[in-house]
Amino acid sequence: MATSSQTQLSAAIALCQLLQEHPELASARWSVERDGLLSGTVDLHAGYDIRDVLQAYADVLGGTVHANQFNSPGAGPSLSVSLYATWRDVKVNVYGTCLISAVAGSAVAA
Repeated sequence: MATSSQTQLSAAIALCQLLQEHPELASARWSVERDGLLSGTVDLHAGYDIRDVLQAYADVLGGTVHANQFNSPGAGPSLSVSLYATWRDVKVNVYGTCLISAVAGSAVAA
């Protein structure tokens, strides 16, 4: 069984590899959780349709993009978009939200 520091190191190495090998991906704020989960936040309350950004991550990492509508107390009608994948034996979560007005004119699956 891997120790916490080993799983965190694996996630950190995977992040370095991801950033080096895929500089075309949108910037994210990354963290490595105690259990080794690599977690990235692309944007919150974005004024652009964030689904394409998360799909670009899915194209590299695998997994499936999920979107859910919600009402943000500070921003109003919004869309939460997330991706959960395992990449190079590391569990990865990439997340972002955007305003529904940013996706107006395109179908939003809830």
